[in-house]
Amino acid sequence: IENHRTLDIILSRRSRYLRNYFLRYDHSARLAVQTVTVDLYTPYRHLIHELFPHAIIIADHFHVVAQAYRALNQIRIKAMN
Repeated sequence: IENHRTLDIILSRRSRYLRNYFLRYDHSARLAVQTVTVDLYTPYRHLIHELFPHAIIIADHFHVVAQAYRALNQIRIKAMN
């Protein structure tokens, strides 16, 4: 957060790949992680809770706004019909 920079872009979003990727960091390093910013993909949240138990999960603003827009659009369509 303080550096405002991307740390890495991963090759896959599969749970097995992510688990192996993050297990490269020792347990004490993972315990020290304070926040993780991700999209709203449910498997990410489960994995983060498991591997970074002290981290607060932050949903990135793009995906939050996109989800709100989709929900609002569905309501608009229902109201028009």
